[in-house]
Amino acid sequence: MDLHTPTTWTNVALREVEREIHQWPILPSGTEGYAKAEVTVGGVDTAELSAKTMESRRVPGLYFIGEVVDVTGHLGGFNFQWAWASGAAAGRAL
Repeated sequence: MDLHTPTTWTNVALREVEREIHQWPILPSGTEGYAKAEVTVGGVDTAELSAKTMESRRVPGLYFIGEVVDVTGHLGGFNFQWAWASGAAAGRAL
C-alpha cells in the first residue's frame, strides 16, 4: 500500500483512506515478555465511565478499557489484571 495523503478531501476520498488503513497489516516484530512489560499513567478519567460497564457517560455505546483508562497499579501484574477485568466488564455489557 502506498502511503500518501488523499488528492482531494471529499467523503469518497476519506472513505478510501479509511478502507486502506483498516486493511494495513501491522505485525509486531517481537516482544521482550512479561519481565520487561510496563504500563503508562493517565488516560480517560474513571469518573467519566460507568464502573460496571466501562461505558462512557458522555457518549453512549463508547467503551474504554485497560491502559487507555486512568488507572495505575504497581508493577507485577496489577495492571494486567485491570486490563483483563475492565475488558471483561465491557464485553459483558455488549
